[in-house]
Parts: sequence; structure tokens; C-alpha cells
Amino acid sequence: MVTLPSGREIKSSFRCDDKCDVSLDCEDEAICNGYTYGMYCQRQDLTDLGFVSPGKICDGTNDCKNGEDEADCEVTNSTEQTCEKKSGGIAPLHNFTRCQITNVAEITDSFQYCENASSEQTNCSDPSRIGVHCEIDGYPSTVSKYQICENERQICDDNFENECRTLSRSCTVHKHVMCDGKNDCTDGADETHPSCTPKMAASCARRGGPAGNIVSLPRSWLLDGVKNCVDGSDEDISNWGTCGSDKTTRLVDRGEECNTTFICLWGDPGYVELSNLCDGIETCGNENEICSKSRSSSEIQSSVVSSNIGRRKMLSHCLQGLEDIERLTNETCYNTKFSFPPHDYFGVDPTTIVTLPGAKRNCDHMFGEQYVYMSCNDKCVESSCPLKNIPRYEVCPNQYPNRIGTLADNKYLAFFTRSHGTVFKNDYFVCNNMYKCVDYSKVCNLVDDCGDGSDEEGCTNHFKCQTTTNYIPITKKCDGHFDCMDSSDECNEVCSKEILEGRSLKVISWIIGSLAILANLTVIITNIGTLKLCRTSVALVNKSLVTTIAFGDCLVGCYLFTISTYDGIIFQEEYCKRQTVWLTSTQCSAIGILSSVGSQVSLFSMTGLSIVRLCGVFRNRMVVPGEVTVRKSVLILVVIIGITFTSVMIAMIPEMRLFENFFVNGLKFPDQLVLFIGAVGKKRIFNVLEAYYGKMKKASLSWKMINELVSRMFSHDRLKNMTKLAKRVGFYGNDGVCLFKYFVKQDDPQRIFTWSILVLNFICFTFILSSYCLIGVMASRSSKSLQFAANQRDILQRNRRMNRKIFIIIATDFLCWVPFIIICILHSLQLLDATPWYSLVSMIILPINSAINPFLYDDSKLKLLISKIQRLRNIVPRHSTKEIVIPDVGMQGNTLIDSPSKDLYKVQVSKQRDTVI
Repeated sequence: MVTLPSGREIKSSFRCDDKCDVSLDCEDEAICNGYTYGMYCQRQDLTDLGFVSPGKICDGTNDCKNGEDEADCEVTNSTEQTCEKKSGGIAPLHNFTRCQITNVAEITDSFQYCENASSEQTNCSDPSRIGVHCEIDGYPSTVSKYQICENERQICDDNFENECRTLSRSCTVHKHVMCDGKNDCTDGADETHPSCTPKMAASCARRGGPAGNIVSLPRSWLLDGVKNCVDGSDEDISNWGTCGSDKTTRLVDRGEECNTTFICLWGDPGYVELSNLCDGIETCGNENEICSKSRSSSEIQSSVVSSNIGRRKMLSHCLQGLEDIERLTNETCYNTKFSFPPHDYFGVDPTTIVTLPGAKRNCDHMFGEQYVYMSCNDKCVESSCPLKNIPRYEVCPNQYPNRIGTLADNKYLAFFTRSHGTVFKNDYFVCNNMYKCVDYSKVCNLVDDCGDGSDEEGCTNHFKCQTTTNYIPITKKCDGHFDCMDSSDECNEVCSKEILEGRSLKVISWIIGSLAILANLTVIITNIGTLKLCRTSVALVNKSLVTTIAFGDCLVGCYLFTISTYDGIIFQEEYCKRQTVWLTSTQCSAIGILSSVGSQVSLFSMTGLSIVRLCGVFRNRMVVPGEVTVRKSVLILVVIIGITFTSVMIAMIPEMRLFENFFVNGLKFPDQLVLFIGAVGKKRIFNVLEAYYGKMKKASLSWKMINELVSRMFSHDRLKNMTKLAKRVGFYGNDGVCLFKYFVKQDDPQRIFTWSILVLNFICFTFILSSYCLIGVMASRSSKSLQFAANQRDILQRNRRMNRKIFIIIATDFLCWVPFIIICILHSLQLLDATPWYSLVSMIILPINSAINPFLYDDSKLKLLISKIQRLRNIVPRHSTKEIVIPDVGMQGNTLIDSPSKDLYKVQVSKQRDTVI
């Protein structure tokens, strides 16, 4: 408590709070900011010092014993300002009679100094009581803050004192107290209004507010025909730079870089700064709807079905029809009374009848009223009631002007509002700031309606993005689609992903990749060194094709090694956040091409080798293989180049711009555009375009057209059109392993190409399988017809080894391709989703042949491997038997020739055909 000069005691908080709290003379507002309003003297009716309000000065009646209040009331030629007194006559205006509180209806008659209240509200000497600066009758002046926004009268020549904005039901303020960094509305609406952004960097003394109120201006206030700065600099175009054209024309600070903006098709202003796009505030048009279409999150339902003037609430589970389904699951709906808090209120019955399901449920899919009624009736699994603050009468001031107060539990005063007729309700959520209340439908609805986040903080149905204030449904967390700009919904401690998941897969990829590279490099180096020793064309063909197979398998090994390096060394746990960048990178496409070229070169070369070996079995006449000639060497080279070229073309076609409409799976726009999160496909982009441009025909849009339509949504004030910087999610970017897109569905535009390659590869596999089966059969028949006994045992052992080798070739090819093709078919028919198996397919199933082939097609490597295994096991053979080793040869009659060797081995065989693998 404090004591005023007159002896009155008041609360200290009542002094100079712009309200008359103690009496009709408003003494609590008399001495403020070092100024005295009215005067103190010995009153006629008091023995002590008394207060005389401005309205009683110069009214013709002595209120002071010594007549001080009437002493200086004569108007002379030197009197600068006068006004017509309410008591009659003309009286001078003094500083102590200016800028008084006159907007309190019940004290206006006794307190007001002049007949025209506006006269005493100008030329304020107290800077803290200045509301606006303006010209009055052509002269610079000021107007009291108590007189602004009084639309029934005009004081300023340009009526600037009435430049006011109604921002909410509870707040109407002058334009110039907005956007100054200070909350003048209890709900903060004056600082969160869309017109407050963007703001200029340059500042000036505003005409509104106290003297020295130097703050920056919103951009929308520049050159708007209203002088907002005292010096009028905001209306001088020479002080500002310009950006944009037509609807996006705007002023900026001189020298400021022009930033790209989102163009509004309708609404004012005609653009939205990208920093404010998708912020939940509807700046112009329907950008929030457009933003929702660009995300994977679907629209939520936050209200429930109401009846009986809103006194009965029914959840969707218990609607007619759906209720029958509930009964089938032995669950029945029931009615219960609900009120918060469950207190007794004098004269008001706040009870609401809510129809709820009988059993507890997972409330992750419920929002707003649904979530409140379920959780607060203990019908949610592991979800607590978000209602905590009691709606007392003193909370949420200036909200709900039709509120009434009533006693609750004989303890406190609660507020209610009239709903219909004599029906009153208090189903309001009280925010933690106590300044704002919201309906139940706005609680746990993924929007910060309170401004302090309290309406969302007690909810379990959402996920809050880490570096932003956005909320998404909890069901969208870890669903494989980015909904947070910072990727925190997918990259977190629960579901953060890597290129290769699991330590076992990582280890296997390193082993297979390293083994494939080392073994195949050994084959390549060895064979290239012995190619010049080949004396027959058949031997040269065999040796060349085996080398080509090793080359293709080596490329596959390089692919495995590169993927393993990116996974285990470069990215590690950071892959999830960099996933989109990786999938759209040239590196991903490059290693995808490398893998495809290697696979196809190896497969085509194995097919060619099968043809050569099969021809050796089915020749009509046995002729000695011809010698190596330049013509034959060139022919072999052409075949190898053809195999390589065909493989490269198969791998490169998906990356050609000419075919982008078939092979591009999505676009990753620059992060500055904000509108799209992550990589987006045609379907989602089409939904965005339809929300922006209006109803569109469901047509297959080319990527060029899509880019053009998206480009028109932005102003592109920078030197470059940022939509042209969009990166493509190509054919190899469908998964982090950057593999050829074998898994396609019916609606994938790549399905024809993919299935063409799969059919081609299956034909090659079938031919290889058939060839080696025939070779094995024919070799077995020829060995049975051998007539001599000397070498029969050695030949039988050799043929058994050959049959085992053929069996391994057939088995590995079968296990590699048949299960894989079956998976592709099931995925295409949508009988299963094989997408999560990409890592397993790319790291183990398809590349396994690349590590095995060097030992199958080169005997020396197989023998080396066997000897190493025997040495490790300390196995010593019981018998040392001299073997006749016959590698890939040409054959005629009874002679088999090993061309790489200078020695000629002859073996007596029957007249039936025979060959060696």
C-alpha cells in the first residue's frame, strides 16, 4: 500500500496504470512520470491537503480555500491555447489540464476539462502519454494515448489517431503499437499478426507511441499512403530498394538482396516470404492447404458429433452403423456425464453427456474433442487427461465478453459463457499463460493455439519436430516419409536408418566385396599375361571370355566395396539426415551404373562362354582348332566390346534426359523453397499443383511441365530460378544401396524396361543352365564308352570333378536368379513389399556369383583355394596320384589341345564326342 498526498491509501500497482481505481477524481493517476495533473491545495471542505481534478479547474467555483484553482483562468492576447469550458466560457489550457484520462464513462462529466474533450488531449507535454504524432489544423502536434481509436471523433487532420486494428475479440489496438516487440494484447495478437512480417532492417521514429519510439516498420507499411514515420521517410521511395514485379513488387532496405517469394493467386499481400511459408498462419489465399498437400500428413478430425444444443457428444466409434460393429467385438458404447472440474456450480449445470466405447483404446489417431473426452474418461491406453488449469473467473481476461461468474464449490468464482438460450458452458482449456482459453477441439490438435504450447504439451498423439515448433501425428513418426523440415521424425533414436542395416550385413558386404575384387583381379592379371600364349582360336575365346567375366565380377565387387565405404566410413549414423542428398547425388547414380554394367557384362560373357563350350560338343565334324589369326582376334575383340557396350547402354538408358519421364521417380527441391520436404513424386506434386491452380485434369504430366508449373508459384527474385536447381531422384535412387530398380509395381513407369531386362537375364540364365546340363550329360556318356583301362580311372575322376563343377555352376546361378525373379514377380503383383529387401539383394543374393565365378571358371584359382583349405585343416592326401589335367580345349578326333601350353597332350578316346569344362 502507498499513501497519496491527500492521505488516501491505495495499492502501489494502482498508481499510474491508466485506470481510475480510487475515486471519481482519478487521484491515483495524478502524479505520474514526474508530472502532476490537476492540482493539490487546501480544499474548502477539508482541513488537510486535497486534490482538485482538472475538470474542476477554471469552472468558476473555488475548490481551494485560497482560490488557486481559479487564479489563472483569464484569457488574454498572450494565451496560446484555449477551449470552451463545460461550465461555460473560454478558459486557457495548461500542462496540468492536458492529456487526462477521459475515456472512463462514469467520470467523464466531472473530470473532463473542456466541452470538446479532444482539445485537452493534444500537445501532450508528458512523452509517456503521447499516443500519436500528427498535424492538427496544419500544425505539428501530439494526441494523448487516451484519445486514440475513438472513431466517433477526429482530431488529426489525416485521422491518423484512428488507424486501429481489431485483432481478436478481446483486443483492439492502434496500428503503431503493433509489431514493436512488445505485447499490448493479452493474447499477443499484436505481435503475431501476419502484417508484422517481414520487417525492414531500417528503423525510424514512429508517429504512434511515446516520443522516441524508434523501431523498424513492417514492409507492408511502406508507401501505403499513410505517413508512419515522424519524418515521413517511409513514404519517400528514394529511401528504399525494390524487389519483384507485379504482385510481388515490394520495398526492401537499400542494398538488401532480393529473396524468392511464394506468389499468392489471391489475397493481400500478393506474396509470402519463404521464411513464413507453411507456418500455420494464413497470410494470403490458401497456402496452408497447399502446404498440407505437400506433406504426407493427412487432414485430422478434431470435433465430435454434437446434439441437444451441444450438451450431448458422441464419438465416431459409437455412431449408428459403427456401433453395430462395436457390438460384434463384444464392446458396447455407454453414456457418461462429463464436466471439468467436477465441481458444484451455483445456478449452472455444466454437465455434458458423452457417448464412449466401453473398452480402452489407443488414442494415437484421435485429436481435439475426441482425445479430450477419451483421455479424461480414462478410455485411452497410456494417455493422460490434458485438462489441468481450472477455468476461474479471473483467467483469460478480455476473452468471452458475455461471460458470467458463479460460485464453484463455495470456494472460488468460475466463468461460464452463454451457449444457447439458458444453456451455459465452460468447456474451455485454460492455457498455462492464463491469458488465453481455447475450445476442447483445439486441444491436442497438432497446432499451438495457446502460443505457449500448453495445449499440446500433455498429449501423446503427436510428435514435435526437434528444431521447429511443428507437430505431426505420432503415427507419422518413423513411417518412411519426412514430415519435419529437420527430418527429426525419421532420424531419431528410434528409427534412424543406415544404408546397410545390421552388423551382419555390413560384415558380409565387406567380405564379398573384397573377395570379389581380389579373386577377379587375380584372374584378370593372370589371363591377360597368358593371352599371347594362346595358339588356337578356341583357347583364345575361352581365355578372353573368362577374363571378361572376371572384369564384370570385379566391377560388382567394386560396387560392394564402395557402398560399404559410404555406409561404414563416410555416412555412418549421419546417413538418415543426408539420405535425400545421397539418393539424388551423382555418386549414387555412378555406383548404380557400375553395379549394373558389372552384372550384365558377367552374365552376357557367361552366356557367350556357354555357347562356345556347347558348340564344342555338338560339332558335326571334329576338326583341329584353327590357329590364332588377326581376323579371329579382332572378331573376339568386337564380341567383347559388343558385350560391354550393350551392358553400358542398359545401365545408362535410365540416366538419359531423353527418357526422364519414364525413369525419374521424384524431385528434391532446394530447402529454401520450404514447400516440399524431402524428395516428392509426381502424385504429391500433382496434389500441390491442384490445390494452387484449382481443379486439374488427371493427366500424366511431364517433369518439364511440372517444373514449369512449380516455377510459376515462386517469384525467383534471385539471379537463378531455384526450381531449376531441383535434383532428380533417378532410377538408381530408389534405395540407399543405389541398385538397379528391379522391384517395380504396376503403376511404375519403369516396369516395362525393368521386366525387359529381367526377361533377358532369365533367358541368359536358362541358356547357361541348359548348356551345362547338356555338356554334363554328353561328357558322362563319352566317359562310359572309353575302351582302354590304363587311364580310365584318371578320366573317370576328372569327369566326376567336371560334373561337380557343372553342378556348382548351375546351383549358384539358380540360387542367385530364380528366388530373386520370384521376389520381383510377387512385388510387382503387390503380393508382398520387397522394398526393405533391397540391401539383402544387393549385398548378398546378386553379387554372390561375382565372388564364386573366379573359382568356377579358372581351375588354377580353385586348386589354390582347395590347397589353402587343406593346409589350414592339415589334411594330407593318402595317395599321391598323377593326374592328367586338361583345361578348356579345342577338340577333333582323338586329340585335345591345350593352347596356352607349349606341350601337346594326346588322349585316346572313343569316337563319341567328348569335352572338358
